[in-house]
Amino acid sequence: MQRATVPRLLLGFAALCALAAAATAATGLDPAVFLAVNAGAARWLPQPVPSALTILGHGLVAVMLLAPCLGRAPQALTAALYAAPLAGLLSRLGKALAAAPRPAAVLDPSSFHVQGQLLSGHNSFPSGHAITIFLVVSVLILGVEPVRVRAGAVFALLGLASLVAASRIMVGAHWPSDALGGAVLGVLAGAVGTWATGRWPLWRMPQAPVAFALTVLVCAAALAVVDTGYPLARPLQWAAAAFGAGLASLALVRALRAAPDAAPRS
Repeated sequence: MQRATVPRLLLGFAALCALAAAATAATGLDPAVFLAVNAGAARWLPQPVPSALTILGHGLVAVMLLAPCLGRAPQALTAALYAAPLAGLLSRLGKALAAAPRPAAVLDPSSFHVQGQLLSGHNSFPSGHAITIFLVVSVLILGVEPVRVRAGAVFALLGLASLVAASRIMVGAHWPSDALGGAVLGVLAGAVGTWATGRWPLWRMPQAPVAFALTVLVCAAALAVVDTGYPLARPLQWAAAAFGAGLASLALVRALRAAPDAAPRS
């Protein structure tokens, strides 16, 4: 796949998600699709899978997913750093303006399967978890340096992000249009973050490797003790924290060893 094709592919994917979200909400299909996906997941998937998928959209777990970029693709970490405030703003703004009721506020909670905390507020649209995972996937896809990008990797990342977004339906937290809308906003935030990285390449600063490694370490420590709300996913949560902490520790040691060599000589 030509490198120039990747942004168009992401834009097309986001456009399809936007159309699907609008059509699902406008035609009143949200409840029917929600119940079908939720029941199908409960019937066909092992019980911990929806919870495990859904915590991949947690902000701290997202940092662990980006940990392999330490030392290899720091521009992706910078893009995520730029994209995160925009993603948070879009999420809060969407929830405030839409004030959409969650499934448990409309449907009888006994009529569908819930994993984790029962959410019944009026802050359903958009899905923050969907925004987060699509932000991560977008900065990874757009941050690849080679001229040619493997199509399989792009579709695999989009497929994984789509499963994470769909898991919000599986655990009973969001409508399909929430997940689809979150995907659109996540791609938008990731694209803006990648653009900002090209304009202001903070990852080129001498202090960046140490700062990034320390940031991942702090997030890993927080992830190890935080309550994500999904007890079935705790093994994955702890594994992700250990994974990120290990990579960050290695990156920190390398950055500190390289620091004297990078210092100007008198």
